[in-house]
Amino acid sequence: MSSNASTYSNPFAVDPAEIRDINVHARVPVILDASNSTYFAWKTYFTLLFRENNLVDHVDGTVDSRSMVDAAEWTVIDVTIIWWFFTTISKDLFHTVVSAGDDARAMWVKLNGLFTDNKLQRRVFLQQEFFDCRRLKTLADELRDIGAKVDDDLLLSTLTTGLNEDLATPPLTSP
Repeated sequence: MSSNASTYSNPFAVDPAEIRDINVHARVPVILDASNSTYFAWKTYFTLLFRENNLVDHVDGTVDSRSMVDAAEWTVIDVTIIWWFFTTISKDLFHTVVSAGDDARAMWVKLNGLFTDNKLQRRVFLQQEFFDCRRLKTLADELRDIGAKVDDDLLLSTLTTGLNEDLATPPLTSP
């Protein structure tokens, strides 16, 4: 082994100090909350953060964290990811998902499950919000996440429903 080689027991050679120093709020600039439509953005930011820092294995289930109990670096990174989750979710969600002994994978599964497991209830909530506000793109993405189809015609008709009368097509007049 060369003197420059990593000495971490983590088989993926990620330096826990570098991971702990990441400003998660700069990388995930949204707070996940069940009462609004932040899930798609929150999940997307975290997915990119995991990919960028070679941390996907902590949340995707490819590595059994129980087999990593003796790998101190793995544990430090896993705990850091859990802290990230806790500081980027609402207090209500925190109280819903917090549980002693959970690893980052368990937390990731719980948080995602809250927004995708009860698809019918979530679909009704999202569709109601979809038709009641102007954040159509975000809501359409979240509806697609749970398997609901939102085509361009629906997006366009929903968007144009609330247009000012001055922008509407003028009526045809007879000569």
